[in-house]
Formats: sequence, C-alpha cells, structure tokens
Amino acid sequence: MTAHTLAIDIGGVLYYDEPFDLAWLQGVWELSRADEPALTMDAFLQAMRTFYQDRTPGSPPPSLFPPNGTKSWQRVRARWTSLVQPIPGAVDALTGLAGTYEVCVVANQPPECLAALRTLGIERQVRLVALDSLVGYAKPDPRLFTWALDQLGWKLDHTVVVGDRLDHDAIPALALGCSAAIVSVDDGWSAPSEVAPEIVTAYRDLRGRRDRTRGQSTGYWALATLGDLSDVLQAFDRDQHGPRGDRKVHP
Repeated sequence: MTAHTLAIDIGGVLYYDEPFDLAWLQGVWELSRADEPALTMDAFLQAMRTFYQDRTPGSPPPSLFPPNGTKSWQRVRARWTSLVQPIPGAVDALTGLAGTYEVCVVANQPPECLAALRTLGIERQVRLVALDSLVGYAKPDPRLFTWALDQLGWKLDHTVVVGDRLDHDAIPALALGCSAAIVSVDDGWSAPSEVAPEIVTAYRDLRGRRDRTRGQSTGYWALATLGDLSDVLQAFDRDQHGPRGDRKVHP
C-alpha cells in the first residue's frame, strides 16, 4: 500500500456521528408527539428500530414519521457546529498526517460541515473538502472520490482512502484502484443533553447490533484495519509506504 496522498472521511473518523443522529431522533419524537399526543415512547422506539434495521447500504434511508424527519434534520443542520464532538486525538493525528502527506477530505456531510471543519482548524490543513451535498455525488458512488482526485490531479494507485465503513469507503476505493484503511473508533461520544434516556438506550443497542453485523463480513483486502486516525498516523510513521495491506478486515 503505497501512500502519497490521503482522502479522509469525517463522520466516524474526525468526529462522532452519533450526537447528530440522537439530536435528530429527539426532534422527530418531539414533533411527532406534538402532532399526535397519543403517540407513546414505546411506539416511537419501535418505529425507530424499524427505521434503522430496514436501511440498506447504498440506498436512500426510509422515512421516519414524515415530514417530521425532514423538519428535525433541518433543525440539526442549523446547530451543526454546536453538536460536533471531535474524536479524541483525531485532529492532532490529521495535523501529523498533513505535515507529511497531501490530504483531502471526502465525505457525505451537509454544507454546515464546512463551518465545523473551520472551527476545528481542519479546513486549512487539507487541500480540498469534497462533500456529497456540494458535489452532487454521495458515497458509495465512486464518482465522489474520482471528482475529488481529478480536482487535485492525484493518482488513484498512490491514494489511500481512510474511512469507517466498508460499503461507503473501502469498496468504492478498492474498485477505483486506491488503497483503503478502515478505522473503528471507540464509543466515547455523549448524547446531547436534551435527548430522552429511552432514546439513547435504544440507540446504543441498535448501534451495537449494527457493529456486530458489520463484523461478520471478513476477508483479505488491500487495506489495513486500524483503531482510529491516531493509529493511521502511527502506522504511516512506521512505514513510509503506509500501513500493511495484508490484514484481515474486522470493521
């Protein structure tokens, strides 16, 4: 795995996804309860479980209490930067990587993410920020990666894609001829203060189930499986050509 350039994801790599999910779910609950006072928390949690269990990688997610799902997401976007919880050590690790390699960001994120990256000091350290909401292609569509690499004139076989998902990051990267490093960070996030404890508990359970399901898909790939972005930095420091690509996949 030869690395000269890096394309790094955001959610699950630089900051946690979970606070946004939970703020969104709380908003859906509040809006739906206002519309239908008879709605119980148990009924909402069952709908929430169905929503997450029915999501198929690469397809649009099903709706949750429309149009309240959309309304709640708009509210989350309006407070995006305040909800950001950086993964410990990730920003420092990116700084270390950017000091040696050319780095860009390729992610499925709303436009408000740009302000968050600016606040974290990330935007100035990378060559390009390619977001699906601005480019028009969303992962796992490989065109989001090719758009970014074409803009920068980077070679596919010299680029390592760093992400947290096989389906969104590793598979399209490998199909293009890039290498990939999959990270799996801890669950050090905390729920926004307004989120009902019942929603947090159900969400943690669902996250655990999804993580176990992802772990069932294993095989030998041209990628490295690492703990977090700090591990990527250490692996690159040990080997100037990048982390070894002969490890078994355990996302």
